[in-house]
Amino acid sequence: MLQAILIKTIIGKVMEAIEKADDKRIAKSLHKRIAKLEKLAHAPAEFVCTSCGCEAKRKKNKKRRR
Repeated sequence: MLQAILIKTIIGKVMEAIEKADDKRIAKSLHKRIAKLEKLAHAPAEFVCTSCGCEAKRKKNKKRRR
C-alpha cells in the first residue's frame, strides 16, 4: 500500500517535470544525440570491381513478376 502511494507520487512528479521541460532544450539534446549517432555511423561504401579494381556502380535489378 505504501509502495503504491510512493510510486504514484514519483510518477506524478516526473510527469510534471516532463510537461514543464522546455521544448527547445529537449530538441537541442536530441540534435546532439543525432549528431553523435551520425558520427558513429558508417560512411557510404564504395563498390570496387573485383577483377580490375576500378570503381563499380551498383546495379539496379528489376524484380520479375510471375
